[in-house]
Amino acid sequence: MTGAQNSAGSKASRSIRLLVSGAVLAVALSGPAYAAADPGKQACAREARTLCPAEMKAMSRKRVEACMIAKVEQTSPSCKAAMYKIKAQREESGKR
Repeated sequence: MTGAQNSAGSKASRSIRLLVSGAVLAVALSGPAYAAADPGKQACAREARTLCPAEMKAMSRKRVEACMIAKVEQTSPSCKAAMYKIKAQREESGKR
């Protein structure tokens, strides 16, 4: 394989990895708690990848939320507000 072929192959591989990562993130953050209108999705997506990578890889919305709630003090103000809202909803649904 020539250097040009190897370079093209690695660029294609990176593109595929980025597409797969995006798809994984979309699946992990989909669902009722992360609906399109939910500010938590936009406010916390980048932080979730940084603070809770294992939970993101597991593609479990509940695990990501639990991790983010546990690390809420490390998040931005907008993410923190969204996580407190999710935490309150979880506590309210647990009382029923």
